[in-house]
Amino acid sequence: MCEDKTPEVELQDKPGMSNTVNGLVSETAKLFGAMSTVLLTTVEDLSNVVVIKVDGETRENLDLLVEVGAAKSRREAAVSLLREGITAQHATLERVRRTKAQISELRQQMRSLVEVHGT
Repeated sequence: MCEDKTPEVELQDKPGMSNTVNGLVSETAKLFGAMSTVLLTTVEDLSNVVVIKVDGETRENLDLLVEVGAAKSRREAAVSLLREGITAQHATLERVRRTKAQISELRQQMRSLVEVHGT
């Protein structure tokens, strides 16, 4: 039979070795904690990203706002115009929210009705 000729290595606790290992483990844990915070922040930031394609006239208007100094960038101009549009349509958006809530309530009532008669 084949004998295992792997040399045995005896680990000896050298002075300060356990402190070094504990420090390494502690710093690694801190690093992973910091990385998870960065990743969560990045994911949250990405959830606010909206990519849209605009026509030439819209792009020209965004560029005009940047050119005259009303906005620092196309992004800033677009965000400003979106906010203004949402503000201008506030009443309509509120009606849409109420209607959506009513539809959700009706769906729940239908599910309850089906569950009662279905079982």
